[in-house]
Amino acid sequence: MTISGQPPVSLLDSVLDAQSARVTTDVALLKKSQDLMKQQGQAMVEMLEQAGTVDSSRLLDAYA
Repeated sequence: MTISGQPPVSLLDSVLDAQSARVTTDVALLKKSQDLMKQQGQAMVEMLEQAGTVDSSRLLDAYA
């Protein structure tokens, strides 16, 4: 019979390791979604800048 020199892993240690991995994954996901929101905001600003201003001489003035 061979006995390894590694100490037994407690249930609490494995639960804490799993929770730490989950938190790391959640933080990475949050950062990705924030990056996506920034890109969408920048795209919206660019689209609005490209739209430019409306030529008011081509509008119809109507009074009721």
